[in-house]
Amino acid sequence: MAGKAVKVAITIPQEEYREVEAIRRRLGASRSAVILHALESWLAARRELARDRKYRAAYRRRPETKAEVEAQRALVSQMLASEEWEP
Repeated sequence: MAGKAVKVAITIPQEEYREVEAIRRRLGASRSAVILHALESWLAARRELARDRKYRAAYRRRPETKAEVEAQRALVSQMLASEEWEP
């Protein structure tokens, strides 16, 4: 954990609690570690979604030109042609 930790109390459905408890015991992980991992994953997914939205908005403002698409296609074709392919 980076920085100062804060203690929180949460309420979750009993079914999820039992499932998490079984998994964390099998892994030898603490409840705090499991919850922290879940929060980190959720936050990372939110950041990725925000980046994706930002990228799509920028693309809508300035989509690729036909010349750019053709240049990319030519480069990819050239790169793939130089690769060894298994029969």
